[in-house]
Amino acid sequence: MQQTENQSSLPWQERSWNIGTATNVRSGKRAVGLIEHGTYADGTPLQSPVHVLVGAQEGPVLYVQAAVHGNEVNGVEVLRRVASSLDPELMRGVLIVVPVANGPALLMRQRHNPFDKEDMNRVWPGKLGGMASQQMAYSLYQQAIHQAQYVVDLHTANSNTLLHVVYGRGDEASRKLAEVFGLEVLLEENVDDDLKQSRFLGKLRNTLTAQGVPAITPELGGSDHFEEDHIVLGVRGVLNVMKHLGMLQGAIEPPDRPQITLYGSHLDRVRASLGGIWVAQVKGGDQVKQGQLLGHVYAIRTFETVEQIFAPYDGYILGTSDLPIVNTGDNLVNLCRLDDN
Repeated sequence: MQQTENQSSLPWQERSWNIGTATNVRSGKRAVGLIEHGTYADGTPLQSPVHVLVGAQEGPVLYVQAAVHGNEVNGVEVLRRVASSLDPELMRGVLIVVPVANGPALLMRQRHNPFDKEDMNRVWPGKLGGMASQQMAYSLYQQAIHQAQYVVDLHTANSNTLLHVVYGRGDEASRKLAEVFGLEVLLEENVDDDLKQSRFLGKLRNTLTAQGVPAITPELGGSDHFEEDHIVLGVRGVLNVMKHLGMLQGAIEPPDRPQITLYGSHLDRVRASLGGIWVAQVKGGDQVKQGQLLGHVYAIRTFETVEQIFAPYDGYILGTSDLPIVNTGDNLVNLCRLDDN
């Protein structure tokens, strides 16, 4: 994102903004444009849509995106409703909306980019001349994200996982964004050596946190279909963030119940040692003690229980597997801690 050259000292109403192909956007106006990434094999342009709303008065720059994983579609509808409902004349600052960050994955209804089989949320801030996902991340970052002062990256997990917002440990500004987004569960992530090995430093949120840019990752339900209740909460969350930043007037809408903070990451998982059919005896929101039975796996051939799954430590069930069909090594339960030790 760029303002036209040498405009930062001008009054807000005299400035204009260029974001992708949305050019010369002035205060109180909106525009729709494209972030250009390259082409498909047949020459069809490879692009991401971008919506730009410039408020009538000066304020912060907020970037919000969805569908960096192509099957995570609740956020797409969240951003349609947000962008369509706002009047720039009643806003402060600049809102940049990218409803689909990973178009090829969306077209294939899958998590990863089909061009390079890559998880696009492991390659930020991207690389000019890199693989497809790296080049797409690079163009989004350079054209739309680079100068944002705050970022919300909308995701989904699965239908058996509690809605929650992830932020980085020790980042108080991001913690505040997570709080005001208004979901009941906050997940404070510390990128330790295990997460670095899993390329968590290449997540957009962690890339921005390392640069001092407050950023959060709301997880809004399951994949592959719209969930109306979760979409409504996502819309409320984005608008809450805008109110918190002074971009919109109005009171922040709180969650229905008091918020709880968990500590860990999405890799805090209890996995199957043997394949079969998983029968959970816990659900998201349950608190468990070390050694407590979480469920069991039975063999399809004999119906005999082949493995009982016990909690390895005291914790809080963030979610369980959507699928009862499991192979060796599959995730069964996400178990996070209630303290930061």
